[in-house]
Amino acid sequence: MAIIVKKFGGTSVGSVELIRSIAKRLARDYHRGDQLVLVVSAMAKTTDNLFNLAYEITRHPSRRELDMLLTAGERISMSLLSLSLMEEGITSISFTGSQSGIITDNHHGNAKILKVNAFRIHEELAKEKVVIVAGFQGVSTAKEITTLGRGGSDTSAVALACYLGAEKCEIYTDVDGVYTADPRIVPKAGFIKEIGYANMLALAYSGSKVLHPRAVEFACKYQVPVEVKSSFTFAPGTMIRAEESPKDCSMEDRFVTAIAHKDNIMRYRLSPNSRTIDLLKAWHHEIFKFAKVDDALELYVEAKYEAEIDYLLSQHGITALAKEGGLGFVILVGLGLAADPAYLARVMDLTADMRVERIAHSERSLELMLPTQNVARAVALLHQELIGENT
Repeated sequence: MAIIVKKFGGTSVGSVELIRSIAKRLARDYHRGDQLVLVVSAMAKTTDNLFNLAYEITRHPSRRELDMLLTAGERISMSLLSLSLMEEGITSISFTGSQSGIITDNHHGNAKILKVNAFRIHEELAKEKVVIVAGFQGVSTAKEITTLGRGGSDTSAVALACYLGAEKCEIYTDVDGVYTADPRIVPKAGFIKEIGYANMLALAYSGSKVLHPRAVEFACKYQVPVEVKSSFTFAPGTMIRAEESPKDCSMEDRFVTAIAHKDNIMRYRLSPNSRTIDLLKAWHHEIFKFAKVDDALELYVEAKYEAEIDYLLSQHGITALAKEGGLGFVILVGLGLAADPAYLARVMDLTADMRVERIAHSERSLELMLPTQNVARAVALLHQELIGENT
């Protein structure tokens, strides 16, 4: 029997009614003979509410105690889903991250998985039970509860699929899959049925919220097929695996697979000295991008982290050379985008009035940095001109 790992995000398990609905659908999968390992996030808004409670107590909560608090959310979800499956006549058992053998480093708030000792999961699967695992969490080599940071449940799911030798990892969320742009900005964005690891990783690192880059990295490294699909319909979604088939186009045509974006970004300019190096060693917030420009190290982070980063800088005796908010990024993802000066000229023409400050590229992306208020307009226009005819 095949092992299938299924991950359900916070909006998917956001109420008792949704959890019951998922349990009924899972019952059909179980009776088809699949061995199911379910990874769950906290119910929608639970993590944010717990986070806010901590900050009502103190402006600078201990990272260890914050991990202890935040991991409660997933334990609620896993228990409720287990009870719902039992009501469907299916024997199930729930495990925390530590009980399921997810071993991490000692970095509270953004721990990295070192290995998975999943023997308890195998034991329970052999008893024909559905195993439910709390995502986003693990246990460190020092026996401390840790959290995996943003997108941690995605990472938990794909990591478990890797170590369990699962046939597939299914990521259930509130969207149908991956689109050529955010449908909230581009209502006619095209649905992508299949995408390769490299392009998905480029999208994830560029701001796409469908799947966290750490999860894509695991999938790519261990060649685990991942499907992103809707928890409301269970309909086929976007398959992420080895490179997708080439589009029907001329041999050296440039084409954009999708457009990602990120807004409300802050830029910190720091002196690249020993204090900054020590700061980076202790850093526990996600950095969206970084660059060495002239005599400064530029760190680009989400604005919501500003107060915590300012505090972290003060702890290390660092005064930023400059700090600026209101930045955004629009990233075109596809093959060969940066190899053709004429293509670059076209992009520059299209965005000529959008105050683009910087353009950079990789082998799979062309990145524009511009004021956050111009991001949505840039995405819509570039999608219309560069992708519209391919959808």
